[in-house]
Amino acid sequence: MIERRVAVVLLVDPQGRILMQHRDSKARVAANQWAFPGGAIEPGEEPIEAAHRELLEETGLTVAELTPYGVHHRPSVLNADNTVEIHAYYGATDATQDDVVLGEGQAMVFLTPEEAVERDLGVTAVLLLPTFLASDEYSALRNRY
Repeated sequence: MIERRVAVVLLVDPQGRILMQHRDSKARVAANQWAFPGGAIEPGEEPIEAAHRELLEETGLTVAELTPYGVHHRPSVLNADNTVEIHAYYGATDATQDDVVLGEGQAMVFLTPEEAVERDLGVTAVLLLPTFLASDEYSALRNRY
């Protein structure tokens, strides 16, 4: 059974760094761990709309285009009988760290791939980060300049 649907954004800056959130201790899932900007898809909301909304709410950033990176499923950490449906999107930004407004969590920072994989990652980031960093999609974003 699908417990909830979420949308996450894998946002890459001109240096190839990926935007990640250090979640706070009050987070229901992945407390004090590193994750991507994103969150629950609200009733009646399209996943792409949720991705744009969550990115703006959590970072203050907007991007013209987000591209689907697939629909993924992972076991729920709240109920072993359930799954979480993850709608992942990726995109490029020219934003700098100074442009990021922390709307949720302890921190929201651009990390190099090496820095990102060394963090204590939440369950969704564990699922998506390694494959994304090895993907043609990430390579194209990283090498766009």
